[in-house]
Amino acid sequence: MSPKAGKGLISGSKKDDDACTDEVFRGVFEKIQTGILIIDPDTHTIMDANPLAEYLIGRSKNELIGSTCHEFVCPAKCGQCPITDMHKDIHNLERALINAKGETIPILKTVAKATIHGREYLIESFIDILDRKRAEERKVALIAYMNESIMRVRTPLGLMTEDLQRLADQAKGGEYDAEEIRMQLQIHANNIRQMVRTLEELSAKAALEQGDDIPPEFRDFFIGK
Repeated sequence: MSPKAGKGLISGSKKDDDACTDEVFRGVFEKIQTGILIIDPDTHTIMDANPLAEYLIGRSKNELIGSTCHEFVCPAKCGQCPITDMHKDIHNLERALINAKGETIPILKTVAKATIHGREYLIESFIDILDRKRAEERKVALIAYMNESIMRVRTPLGLMTEDLQRLADQAKGGEYDAEEIRMQLQIHANNIRQMVRTLEELSAKAALEQGDDIPPEFRDFFIGK
């Protein structure tokens, strides 16, 4: 029998000796910082949802209860449930949640079986890993930026090193022309300034591409405002 709208599976009548246990469970269910859905394994309908699940999905408990889990946290089609039909284990697997706005949110999902009031249910728990995914993307972008920076300065730095070593050898042997050394040093100074400009351009480009992921004061510094 389906729970009354708004109350959920964990509410309702219970024996006095179970009241304390159910009250503790309800407290944990509502306060835990993990989204939890309680699913009927036969119909795949949502029997209960905790506040964080409501928040992440963007729908109230009244809207969630009675809906199928396929609508929100399981992309599998009816008859292809990885738990009840394919008998697979789902433990901290990366999946996607579809919120009320139709947005896809990456989550880590775990599904376990539990007996509640004498009947077995599926407990789907999930955490939002959107910030973690964004951090990974920023890390990849930073590595790419560093690699490009190295590529752009490696050749001119190598040539500069060789030329400066040649000038040092000439000066050491007494075979040098002061004007030639001055000109060569001026050329290298110009090259260094150009490399600095190149790195500044790359830094500004990276800051613009990352957008709001970089605090405004640092972004403005990178792009020269």
